[in-house]
Amino acid sequence: MLNVNTRNAFAESRPAVAESQLEVAVRAGVAAVDSLAALEQTLVQNNNFLQRGTPASNHVHQSRIRQSARDMDKRAWTIVMASSNVMQSEGLTRSQGGLGLRNVRVSETSLRDQCPPKVTCGDPSRRYRTADGSCNNLQNPEFGKSNTPVQRILPPIYNDGLAAFRINGVDGSPLPNVRKISSSIMVDINEPDPTFTLSVMQWAQFMDHDFAHIPFPSLENGQGIDCCPKDPNAQLHPRCQPIDISGDPFFSKFQTKCMNFVRSMLAVGPGEACTFGFAEQLNQLTHWIDGSNVYGSDDEEQRAVRSFQGGLLKTSRGNLLPFNPNQGGECEAELRGAECFLAGESRVNEQPGLTTIHIIWMREHNRVASELQRLNPQWSDEEVFQEARRIVIGEMQHITFNEWLPIIIGPRFVRAFRIGVRRDGFSNDYSPSINPNMNNEFSTAAFRFGHSLVQGTINLIGQDGSFSSVLLRNNFNSPHLIQNEGRLNDLVRTLVQFPTQSFDNFVTQDLSNHLFQTPEFNFGMDLMSINIHRGRDHAIATYNSMRQACGLRRATTFEDLRDQIIPPLINRLKALYKSVDDIDFFAGGMSETPLQGSLLGWTFTCVVGDQYARLKKGDRFFYDLGGQAGSFRLDQLNQIRRTSWARILCDNSDLTAIQPLAFQLPTRELNRPRSCKSFSIPRVDLRAWGPKKY
Repeated sequence: MLNVNTRNAFAESRPAVAESQLEVAVRAGVAAVDSLAALEQTLVQNNNFLQRGTPASNHVHQSRIRQSARDMDKRAWTIVMASSNVMQSEGLTRSQGGLGLRNVRVSETSLRDQCPPKVTCGDPSRRYRTADGSCNNLQNPEFGKSNTPVQRILPPIYNDGLAAFRINGVDGSPLPNVRKISSSIMVDINEPDPTFTLSVMQWAQFMDHDFAHIPFPSLENGQGIDCCPKDPNAQLHPRCQPIDISGDPFFSKFQTKCMNFVRSMLAVGPGEACTFGFAEQLNQLTHWIDGSNVYGSDDEEQRAVRSFQGGLLKTSRGNLLPFNPNQGGECEAELRGAECFLAGESRVNEQPGLTTIHIIWMREHNRVASELQRLNPQWSDEEVFQEARRIVIGEMQHITFNEWLPIIIGPRFVRAFRIGVRRDGFSNDYSPSINPNMNNEFSTAAFRFGHSLVQGTINLIGQDGSFSSVLLRNNFNSPHLIQNEGRLNDLVRTLVQFPTQSFDNFVTQDLSNHLFQTPEFNFGMDLMSINIHRGRDHAIATYNSMRQACGLRRATTFEDLRDQIIPPLINRLKALYKSVDDIDFFAGGMSETPLQGSLLGWTFTCVVGDQYARLKKGDRFFYDLGGQAGSFRLDQLNQIRRTSWARILCDNSDLTAIQPLAFQLPTRELNRPRSCKSFSIPRVDLRAWGPKKY
């Protein structure tokens, strides 16, 4: 695996800063945060926030920020502001301030109460995962926990070394405008993949919402921060970094010159990991593949989705997800006459395909729970819930590593990272020294590869084989297609009978011009611009540095990129960037030619493979691991191995037939559709969890 987040990778000696100066900096940090709170109150009082019904507001209301995340961000922001004061007062270099100050523990100052408490674990023989992901690693119990920092493959390249937005290239001149990069490189050309179904894309998004959500802040009243106010003299929130789109051929048609952008929330670690130094972003979710998108990432979220009867999750009419009691907060369904759904992850309503998979897995949990209760009538609600959750997480992990991941990174890299699934017996590759936390380069760039796979037109297939279509742009943040029009099963058929788009530099305009469009507007936002801008916000390493980290020769000229990028795209990059060392990682990775046998190019394959190796080898509860408190018995594990994406869809929709390899398009021969009753689509026999077995 890559050398991630080690002291050697970020080596810089501790600068000589007097204790008294640290205390001065601490007071300055506290004052800065107090000043920010006062500004936010003024913005709310003056109604200076995003108005509902706008695309930017729709972006804000796609998700919920937990109060615990807000508290963590405030702590981290205080520490960053204190670090900034030390840098300025002591005249520290970028490296001394960003890296050297990481050797100064916050606990050495009066700011120690801003450090999150150390995680304490109970019974080490506990069979089940905690809701917040803590105590998976008994030596490092905060590994994988929600509301903790992401980690990095390479040091950040903040403009000041500490937290300032990356705006300059290596020669000090401004970096190219992100909208110009997006509109030049990531154009809309229809290139359907000849082999893989749309569910490849949809599984990627569902996985992403299981282990990564780096939110951006909103105001205390829940309204969005307006970084593009109509009054040019209005004071901007300090977390604003708006995107200039003046003169853009598309957006100028709507007299729009500015795209809203708020910088990401921050986090600090507990204990020795609570230090001064460069800013690190917060992951609001557990970092594991643990079904947190179904079950929640803390105890409160888990309680909200449970019925507390028979181990079941809550449902609504039609065996759909329950309705969200906070209707105005987490989607824009009321604009289209619908209601927001509630799930373990708040972005459940983001688009119809995602909502569909959420419903499928909610149903799978309830199907498993009902069968467990029938087999074990003496079990309590808690016992049924936890065991059903354990089985469902095992199914998710098996499908991911057995069916989906080999498509994404290819068999060669599955072998290289040693993350192939076993056909029998137990695995034994768990290591408590492996930190599974999301790599910033993964969540902010490489795993956004799925945006290239999105179809802008959703072709719906009726049970009778009839076709109809809707545009993605008209279905953001509202489940009306499922809720009001009853198209859930049509969407399931779409996911397994229609192709995904190919991975390339082409992206549907439903994402590049119409992201989070609402009924009141004919335009939205540009996700590709946001992706590149977010990479600069997080100061992730450049494409050239990531090439080198992944074993390629560092490019000294644009022509050196020919080993991974075709000449026409190199020419476009050269026209945009002054130096090959300035290329944003997302822009470079999206331009790479896919490797043989892999969906992705070299650097994205490298970073995705590394992250999944961490998610497998760093997980004490991984489904096929033996000798652990949470390990399945071998007969149970062999049943988990029988599951498949096709079987999950058969059991939880109205499908009567499906191709056995449901991530691949049906063929006339080996992958032709089979009856859901066929032995070609095996079932998990839950009798292995029956009373005689336990």
